[in-house]
Amino acid sequence: MLKKKLALVFLLFSLFNLNAQETSNITLRITPGVLINSHSENLGLFLHVEPKIKISENAVIGLRFGLILNSQKFEINESSPFNINKEHDNAVVSFVPTYDYYLNKNNIRPYVGLGIGYYLVSEIPIANPSQGVSDGNVNNQIGGLLRTGVELGKIRFEIEYNFIPKADIEIPNNQIIGTVDNSYLGLSIGFTIGGRKYEKQPQN
Repeated sequence: MLKKKLALVFLLFSLFNLNAQETSNITLRITPGVLINSHSENLGLFLHVEPKIKISENAVIGLRFGLILNSQKFEINESSPFNINKEHDNAVVSFVPTYDYYLNKNNIRPYVGLGIGYYLVSEIPIANPSQGVSDGNVNNQIGGLLRTGVELGKIRFEIEYNFIPKADIEIPNNQIIGTVDNSYLGLSIGFTIGGRKYEKQPQN
């Protein structure tokens, strides 16, 4: 399932990249970053791909596709015999419509932004001493995004917080064995593609 979601992200990336080369109002931002509140022993990372459309001199809307690694914090019920197998290896895929507002029109442009969208949580491997390993299901969540930073030309530096409500972890027999918290705080650097005007070829 996760591979299919990633394939959709890269397909949309390609389509918007083509459009971004034909109009001055459409750009594509690629944003790698690190989690600064990762709950994992492994490094928390994310990659966002975001087509954006300029709607005024100071306002931009977009649709952010993201892959977040090792952001989850697990809490297993005290009475449960289960535990998380490979706790430090998890992923979340996000689809978030966004709005950014730039505070000036200079070369150095501070901004604030927000969004609300859908966060898809990967299956969680659950270990039981008597039953081996099975998959725990987590319902996908509606979450919110707040971000701020500064843009210098086609590079921007950003801090963002994604609030995702806690979700129950459910095993195949419909038993709830705990919860998972997917909210995360991240630092990133973004790179912009596109934004040049499309010039029509002269007709003979």
